[in-house]
Amino acid sequence: MSLAGGAESVSATDKPRELVIVFARSPRLGQVKSRLAATLGAAAALQAYRELLEHALAAVASCPGVERWLCLTGDDPHGEGAALATRFGLRLASQSGADLGERMARALSDGLAEHARVVLIGCDCPPIDATVLRASLRALESHDLVFGPTEDGGYALVGTRVPPCEAVFGPIDWGTARVMSQTRDRLRAEGISAFELPMLWDVDEAADWARFQAWKPPRGEGAR
Repeated sequence: MSLAGGAESVSATDKPRELVIVFARSPRLGQVKSRLAATLGAAAALQAYRELLEHALAAVASCPGVERWLCLTGDDPHGEGAALATRFGLRLASQSGADLGERMARALSDGLAEHARVVLIGCDCPPIDATVLRASLRALESHDLVFGPTEDGGYALVGTRVPPCEAVFGPIDWGTARVMSQTRDRLRAEGISAFELPMLWDVDEAADWARFQAWKPPRGEGAR
């Protein structure tokens, strides 16, 4: 994973012990939110994705005392991702790996090279705010891993204080309702200590987008 600017770098002695990573796709027409696009159309899905991404970045920016990275996959020809990283005070990085598990494992490993605790989130889970992020980092004081399971059977947050292992980030049916259950089975088999946050929800379908519209605070008010 390569870092490419963003917020100002700090010296090793000043570097925060905790890191929050946002995983996202570059905002491009036809490349994001395919299930939402099937109902709303590609242009509307892109606008929805941009709103969700900005919501996630604002939540991370409001979490004090942590370093923040925005890790993108996909080309960013117009520099929209870089502009968002600068706007919200995150360092920009690129994802690498053959599948989601490998990309997450590499990002978490890179983060642990400089930090004691690392939390990684997706960009389409509106309930994740500074309170949720602080709770996940606190959980890593006594557990090796932390997860934020979602109602659809996956998870929108994963954090670690130990190097990612093949048992957890190896072959998993990514993008299905079996992700969290398969992960739990792996954790039990390996005897790995993990903490689960209260159930979260994310935005994939048109009904989820309507839920977000009804849930989000009016413009000008803080996140819930």
